[in-house]
Amino acid sequence: MEYRQKGELLELDLLKCLRTDYFHNDCQECVQICPKEAFFFDRSRLTIDFDRCTNCGICLGVCPTEALHLDFFDPNEYILQHNEPEIVLSCKKDIPCLSAFDSEHFATLLLRKEKVACDLSHCEGCELNPEGKTLASIRKRMEEAQRFVQEMGIEKEFEKASFEESRRGFFKTLFKSAKQLGQESLKAQTQAIDRLPTKQVLLKNSLKSQISQIPNTTLSTHYSFLANKSIDEKCTNCGECVQFCPTDALFFAKDGTAIWFVAGRCVDCDICNDICKPQAIGDKEHIDLVGWCFDRGEELIEHTFEMCQECRTPFPYKGGEMICDRCKSFVQDFGDIFKLASEED
Repeated sequence: MEYRQKGELLELDLLKCLRTDYFHNDCQECVQICPKEAFFFDRSRLTIDFDRCTNCGICLGVCPTEALHLDFFDPNEYILQHNEPEIVLSCKKDIPCLSAFDSEHFATLLLRKEKVACDLSHCEGCELNPEGKTLASIRKRMEEAQRFVQEMGIEKEFEKASFEESRRGFFKTLFKSAKQLGQESLKAQTQAIDRLPTKQVLLKNSLKSQISQIPNTTLSTHYSFLANKSIDEKCTNCGECVQFCPTDALFFAKDGTAIWFVAGRCVDCDICNDICKPQAIGDKEHIDLVGWCFDRGEELIEHTFEMCQECRTPFPYKGGEMICDRCKSFVQDFGDIFKLASEED
């Protein structure tokens, strides 16, 4: 199977797409935001109609795992490249659309810059904003980033701006900038760990440099990019949550008897919640920001293993009979058959 779909400028990496990771995942962010309806599902597989695609970049910011890449613009590289204390984000200046930025990007800019001005003055009449959908999505991400920063006790907000330049001048600037991304691009790529989105790495690095000055480091998890997990005693240690976690935020330790969680590697996809048959995985309401940005792990559960007296296989023992859940279920389902056979004898 081909796991990359490549158009003239836009590329989709299906190995980073949550729908490829887990069949039952219902992420449709790119499908819903695309103003040209270029995304669709073919036999449950995300597909791009490149004849419809205009390479506008609107889909970049809504993808939680950065499965989409535009050849001439990368929001992570853009942030790394611009070191000035003040910045103006405008589709008439040097970016394709403010929708190329996700909440993590906007939060990173607020943390790194003294002033962040956003030019949304051209959105209302834009053909890429049907029924105001794109503008509403941009504002939602900006508001989330601002709420995140302000909950930490940092009083920063986006300022309004209006930038005017011809589209011809805009593309000239954009492609010129794209040619200068080489060294910065390598820097951004080497900072990303495995499949963890680079935008999350940038945000964590921004927080690390300021963590000692942040007034409040205990935050709510009511953000699209923050999650904190728990596992209760219903866990059977089947390992499916670990197996399907796309960023290895969940992993086994202590010879497979304990499951650990690193909140700083979680992208809040909720695959683990959905796949857990006994529904042992839950979501915590708060998170320690220091532990999150420094990737500190936490043991969620540790099992005691005993030998099943029926199948002689080790199983997580929770008291009572020395029999595993599989054998217990088998006896419950088919015990009557053996009883009948015994009576006939």
